[in-house]
Amino acid sequence: MTLTREQMVTTTITNYFEKLNAHDLDGVMRGMTDDCEMRIPSSNFTYVGKEALRIHLAEFLETFETVNFHNYTICADTESRGVGLYFDVFLTAYDGEQINMNNANFFELNEDGLITDILIFASAPLSRGFEAGSST
Repeated sequence: MTLTREQMVTTTITNYFEKLNAHDLDGVMRGMTDDCEMRIPSSNFTYVGKEALRIHLAEFLETFETVNFHNYTICADTESRGVGLYFDVFLTAYDGEQINMNNANFFELNEDGLITDILIFASAPLSRGFEAGSST
């Protein structure tokens, strides 16, 4: 099945970023395959499989009271089911620490519109809220 650009944008922005903004972990997880993998090469984090991703994202949401992904620039290729996004993210930890970044994420989707792979390029070093679930 060929996904439309609209379906690809919904998967990545509405079902991933906006659900993270809303601290809706179950909603985020519904949009991923069981073998989904996420890599953050700049910080040497790799999460393999849905359970590792759930552990990571739970820690992320428990660390940051405010999660605000916004201001997206999107490139979606319906033929390869790949989506690239450049965006701003503002995070506020429960202890008040604030982090502002301009990141790029690359997603691969399967024919059902579920995320199978996420590659993250972060503009700032990541550690706090990112360690749990990583295999590296």
